[in-house]
Amino acid sequence: MRILGIDTSTSFAGVGLSIDGEIATHTWWSRHNHGREVMPAVMRLLDAAGIEASDLDAVAVALGPGGFSAVRVGIATGQGLVAPTGKPLIGVPTHLIQSYPLRNETDKRIVSLIPIGRRQVSYGAYASPLKAVDEPVDTGICEITEIDDRLDGDNTILCGEGAVETIPEEAATRPVRDPHNLIAIALARFESGHGIEDGVEPVYSRPPTITAPKRM
Repeated sequence: MRILGIDTSTSFAGVGLSIDGEIATHTWWSRHNHGREVMPAVMRLLDAAGIEASDLDAVAVALGPGGFSAVRVGIATGQGLVAPTGKPLIGVPTHLIQSYPLRNETDKRIVSLIPIGRRQVSYGAYASPLKAVDEPVDTGICEITEIDDRLDGDNTILCGEGAVETIPEEAATRPVRDPHNLIAIALARFESGHGIEDGVEPVYSRPPTITAPKRM
């Protein structure tokens, strides 16, 4: 099984390539340059493995929430890679990717946090133990200062990029988004047939802002 994972949800970006269970990854910090950086990162992994994009069995992409343009870059890249072959494109919510390392926790909710600017975070809460096909039991937006009260801090485990920003000690113990987790979820979904039937759609923390065209 050869599967490529692409995650450009936020400035913390990553790609991973799994070939029969052997996984190579690359992560980097992108300053609004996902469109120029993601394909070279993908090609480095493919070249190192000695395969072409047409040799892939599937491509997995992070759906967001995250940056409006950043999320769409990753999805568009995945769509472009599978278009010539018709291979599956598997969409995985970014909150699930961040929560997945804690999937075996059994006594607390797992709450993924993604910073969205204006001192706010998007959150996605999951019941534990967590499966690769699970949907969040609660999602929303809150102020960083409201996290403990809004999310019942005594009964939850916070994780993800927003947790690293708001709880600095988390950075040393929990990676932000390891591409291994995107690929693990995608493999499980591929095997179960979950999430590969329809076209993928981005997940936004807020509805996109559409500006009316100016009259000449």
